[in-house]
Amino acid sequence: METSFTTTTTAQSWQFVPANAFVGVILTVLFIYLFFRHLMVVFVVWDLIIGWLRKFRWFPKEGQRLKALMHWVIAIVLVVGFLIISNSMGWITVVPTP
Repeated sequence: METSFTTTTTAQSWQFVPANAFVGVILTVLFIYLFFRHLMVVFVVWDLIIGWLRKFRWFPKEGQRLKALMHWVIAIVLVVGFLIISNSMGWITVVPTP
């Protein structure tokens, strides 16, 4: 089990090193608890957003999820295809970041 946690914020690194194994276990359990509670909050917020979006006519209804997924895949293929073609024809320049 990992005995330290490392995080980076605003170009500064922070490392939490517990003084003993008991504190490490407590820190790990609290972190896992926070992670799952955060996940539940995200699900609740998404449920509210999806409940609001279902009021609109253009939002996929129940039973149309596969159709919406296929349209998403088609959109991804179109965007990636356009980027590849426009890069090869010199319409855009792809510059890697350092």
